[in-house]
Amino acid sequence: MAEFIVAIELGSSKITGIAGTKNLDGSISVLAVVTEDSTSCIRNGVVYNIDKTGQCLTNIINRLKTQLKHDITHVYVGVSGKSIRSVHNVITKELPADTIITQEMVNSLMDTNRNMTYAEQEILDAVTQEYKVDNQLQLDPVGIQCNHLEGHFLNILWHKSFYRYLNKCFDNAGITIAEMYLAPLALADSILSEAEKRSGCALVDLGAETTTVSVYYKNLLRHLVVIPLGGNNITKDIASMQMEEKDAEKMKLKYASALTDANDMNSTLKYPIDAER
Repeated sequence: MAEFIVAIELGSSKITGIAGTKNLDGSISVLAVVTEDSTSCIRNGVVYNIDKTGQCLTNIINRLKTQLKHDITHVYVGVSGKSIRSVHNVITKELPADTIITQEMVNSLMDTNRNMTYAEQEILDAVTQEYKVDNQLQLDPVGIQCNHLEGHFLNILWHKSFYRYLNKCFDNAGITIAEMYLAPLALADSILSEAEKRSGCALVDLGAETTTVSVYYKNLLRHLVVIPLGGNNITKDIASMQMEEKDAEKMKLKYASALTDANDMNSTLKYPIDAER
């Protein structure tokens, strides 16, 4: 019997559950996708109502079970939202004269970085940027002779309370978490090419209440920031034209597009707000 892989992502407007099976070539065949409205329990990508979030998760699992006709033992969880940010950190190690760098020395720098403490926050992931060997930057310093070694790291942080709330939601729903992953990194891996990551690019993910910007260069994540600005702000701007927010949302979905060909632009074009305007 096929083993199902189930992933859940918590967003400000909806919680999405997706189930599939892994093929022999490593690709995933998607078998079911379900969503639950999360506007009453998640704000800016962060859980604020534990009970309602737990109920949404229960509904998602039950709907997936119905479609798959199979039980779900564990899920993978994608996290993002304003709780997440990146900070740069440098770990320095002075060495005796003419020391040859070993893998153990490099591992020691990585462990020291991982053990860094931040007020009310903890490290969710750490990305090694480069190493400074005396005055030269190196991606792999092992085997090089030097007196001074620096490790440059990008630490991805999240609030400890977010972790507690998230775990409590899944515990209340009776769902086992197999692993948590950073949704922005998973998104980048799925849509950015190696050439784009290598030459340098910024990936902008516009959500309902937050916009996540991930900057890549030389195949590495260099910066990650979550901006508290999203599609709902556009809806509210349209609603300021003295119309209902639900109507503004419909207008946005019907007419708005981030991609407009220059030949299609018409500065005289007008859209009706209602029957009279």
